[in-house]
Amino acid sequence: MKKKTYKYLQDGFEGILYDAENGDDRLLIIIQGLKGLELPEKYAKLFSEQGYSALALSYYGAEGQKKDMRAIPLDQFQLACDEMKRLGYKRIGIYGNSKGAGMALLAASVVSDISLVIAASSFGHIMQGTGKASEDICKAMVSFKGNDFPYVVKGKLMSDFIKRCFRERNIRLLYFFDEWDKKGTEENEIPVEKINGDILFLTSTYDESVPAKRDAELLCKRLERMHFKHDYRHINSEIGSHNLGYFPVNNNMLPREKKHPEECQKAREETLEIILRTIDTWHV
Repeated sequence: MKKKTYKYLQDGFEGILYDAENGDDRLLIIIQGLKGLELPEKYAKLFSEQGYSALALSYYGAEGQKKDMRAIPLDQFQLACDEMKRLGYKRIGIYGNSKGAGMALLAASVVSDISLVIAASSFGHIMQGTGKASEDICKAMVSFKGNDFPYVVKGKLMSDFIKRCFRERNIRLLYFFDEWDKKGTEENEIPVEKINGDILFLTSTYDESVPAKRDAELLCKRLERMHFKHDYRHINSEIGSHNLGYFPVNNNMLPREKKHPEECQKAREETLEIILRTIDTWHV
């Protein structure tokens, strides 16, 4: 395989290309929820070893990029696709886990070159961005061509979270995002109907971080209402955790991972098989 590095300040996007050098015209963009390229690069290397070229991409946190999840420009995904097309790739897909899964759906909703989206443990609404208001006039977590998106306001999110913890007599990260997500409306759902290709939603019943299963069902209903012309599937795991990605992070913070590590690992292996089959049969 051959590697090539791209820098945001020079190229408009931050990434590392793993070219499988086999003449296949498919390329998979890899993004994750954490900052940096360390985790996306692991996936890019994994997929390239399976014969699929991959571009590990960092969408925030690198030099010149946004430091917080506020008005992250989706334009960088368009620039990355333009470069990949210039190199000869004709079919471009995108795969993300957790926060990266939602970003993958958002990127594909504005970049028509992306013809396959694999979203594992995704959120379903566009949230208000973090960071100071002075940093950007756009208030949503993402922007495109300088324009804002409809978003779910935070409101009294912390107090709602604390009340939920008292009510449930438990403390879970899920409560924080669940309370925020429930404020969402059809207006600020991710506009998945604008995606120009197939969509695969991967979720778990035992996701203790985000209400991904509920949001995937919500977005599938949206696709049905909008008479989406491409294929879409929602595959839910009954044994996995929020960490459906082959390279899990922060497992020590997830009760499901502590109680059922073997089942969670099996779910990751099954999920990888599903992803590889999906890429292999990708013909858009």
